[in-house]
Amino acid sequence: MINPFRNRIVADPWHSGGADIPEIHSGAFRVCCDAVDTVRIQGHSSSVLLYGETGSGKTHVLHRLMEYTHSHPHLHIFGYVRLHTSPKRFWRHLRSSFIDSLSRHSRNNRSQLELIFLRRLYVLCRKNIISTKELDVMTGIIQAESRLSPNLCRAIQLLICGRHLREVRDWFKGHPLPESRYAELALHPPDDTDDPEDISREMILELCRLAGPSIPVVLCFDQIEALQRYPQDIEGIFRFGQAVRTLHDETSNLLLVISIQSSFLGELKEAVAVPDFDAISCHKTSIVPLKRDEAMQVMSSRINSLPDSQSDKEALLQIMKPRLADLVDENGKTCRAILSCCAELFDNIHNRESSPETEYQEPDQPVNAFLQNEWNAREKSACTRRISPEETDELLQGVLPSLFHIRDDRCREKDGMSYPGVDIVIACPDGDIGISLCSQQNMSILANKLRRLLHDDTPGKTVKRVLVRHPRLHIPTGARKVCQYLQQLSERHVRLITPSPEALAALDALRSLLSDARSGDLTHRGQPVHEKTVRSWFKSRTTGPARELMDALMSDREPLPPEDQEMHQ
Repeated sequence: MINPFRNRIVADPWHSGGADIPEIHSGAFRVCCDAVDTVRIQGHSSSVLLYGETGSGKTHVLHRLMEYTHSHPHLHIFGYVRLHTSPKRFWRHLRSSFIDSLSRHSRNNRSQLELIFLRRLYVLCRKNIISTKELDVMTGIIQAESRLSPNLCRAIQLLICGRHLREVRDWFKGHPLPESRYAELALHPPDDTDDPEDISREMILELCRLAGPSIPVVLCFDQIEALQRYPQDIEGIFRFGQAVRTLHDETSNLLLVISIQSSFLGELKEAVAVPDFDAISCHKTSIVPLKRDEAMQVMSSRINSLPDSQSDKEALLQIMKPRLADLVDENGKTCRAILSCCAELFDNIHNRESSPETEYQEPDQPVNAFLQNEWNAREKSACTRRISPEETDELLQGVLPSLFHIRDDRCREKDGMSYPGVDIVIACPDGDIGISLCSQQNMSILANKLRRLLHDDTPGKTVKRVLVRHPRLHIPTGARKVCQYLQQLSERHVRLITPSPEALAALDALRSLLSDARSGDLTHRGQPVHEKTVRSWFKSRTTGPARELMDALMSDREPLPPEDQEMHQ
C-alpha cells in the first residue's frame, strides 16, 4: 500500500507536496500576497524575508504563492532560484535560473516569457493577430519605451514566431552559440572582453523592464545558505546582499522573496551591509511550528487522500491520533517532523512489524548508509541526464572550492583578479592552484582565453596552472590558434585535464548533498543531517571519480618559496 506520508520534502515550488490546507501558514502566505499586490498597485519593488525552522514548510508556502500568481486575473510572473553556485557566477546563475522559470508554460500553452511580450503587444495595438510589419513596428516602440537592446528584441521575436527555439533559449541563458549561428539569427555576437557577470545582470534588469509596470515579477530565492562553501565563508552571502539591493533599487515591478532557516537569520544580517539587509527584508514573516490541531489536519488530509478501497480511513485515524498527540507538545512541531512520524507509524501498522499498542520506533539505519544511498541516487541521476558543457563550468566553479577544503581545510579560494584567464585560484599550504575553465565551444573565445594565459608572465607568481575541459568537447584540427596556444602552454607545464562523465556526476552529487545539508533539506530519520557530517563522510571515501579528479588537479605542483610559505601559514 502506498504510504501517503512519504515524499515529505517539497523539492521546489513547481511541485506540490500533497494536499494543501489553506489555514496552515496562512499568515506568512498573506504577507507574501499583500506584498505582490502592493508592487502591482504602487509600482515599487519590494521584498519579503521568509524564515522558519528546517522542515517547517517554507517551500510549500512558495508553491502556494506560485499557484496564486498563475491563477491571478492579472498577469503575474513567477521565478525561482536555488543558490547552489559560486559567488563569482551569481548573476550568470540567476540569469540561467530565471530563464528556466520564464520558459515554463503558464497560460494558453505559452511560456511566461512569451506572455510578457504578447501582453505588451496587446496593450499597444489591442489586436490578437498582427502582421510581420506590425510586429516590427510594435517591437520598436516597446524597445524604446523599456530601453531594451536590439539583441533581446530580436530574440523575443524569434521566440514568438517559434523559430530557432533551442538556440534562442541558449542565447537567453547566456550560453555561447557557434559563430555561424549569430549571423543566421541576426544577433550580435558577444564581446569576450565584457564581464559576463555584468552582461547577465543587465539581461535580468532588461527582462524586468520588458514586463513593464503592469506585470509584477515574483522572484524567489532558496538555499541562500548554500552560498557558504566552507565554514566562515561569507563572500557569497555578501554578494547576494549586493545583488538583491541592485534588483530592488533598479526595478519597479519586482517582489523578491528570500527563504532562509531561522538559525541563519543572524548570520545573514551580519554578513551583508546594512542597506543590503534593508533591501532583503522590506517585510519579514516567519513560518511557525504546527500546533496539535494543525498536525491533526495534516494527518487527516494525507489519510483522506488514500483510495477508498485500500484502507479503513476512520480506523487508521483512531489508531494514529493518540500517537501524534503525544509527539506534538505545546511548542509545536515542524511539518516535516509530523510527516516523518506519521510515515513510520503508517508502515508499522500496515507491515504488522509492531501492534498499534507498541510504542513507535524508527528503523536504525546508520547515517553513513543513508548518505551512501543518497549519493548513489544523485550520482546516477547526474549520469543519466549527462552534464552538458554549458553546465560544466558552473559546476566546477561552484563545487571545487568546497572539494579542496574537504581534502585539506587549510585550502581556501582567493581572489584571482591578478591572474588573467584563470577562473579559480585555490590557496593551499604548499602552493596556489589556478584552474582555467575551458569548455567553450566557440574556438575564437577559447583562443582568446588561452592567449591571455600565455601573455601572463608576471614575475614572482607561483600559481600552478591547470586547464579543465568537458570530456565530450574535442579541439578540431582546423582551430589552429587554439592548438598552437595549447602546445605553448603545455611547454610551460600547464596541464589540460578532461574529467570523465563519472567525475562530473560525482561532483554534481557532492554539490547537491552539501547544498541540501547547508540549507536543512537533507534529513535522516526526520532530523537534518549537518554539513559537517556530509563533509566527514565524503572525506573518508578513499576512492572514486571525484577523488581521482582531485588527485589530478593537485598533482605535480611546485612548492612556494620559503617566504611565501610563511605568509600562508
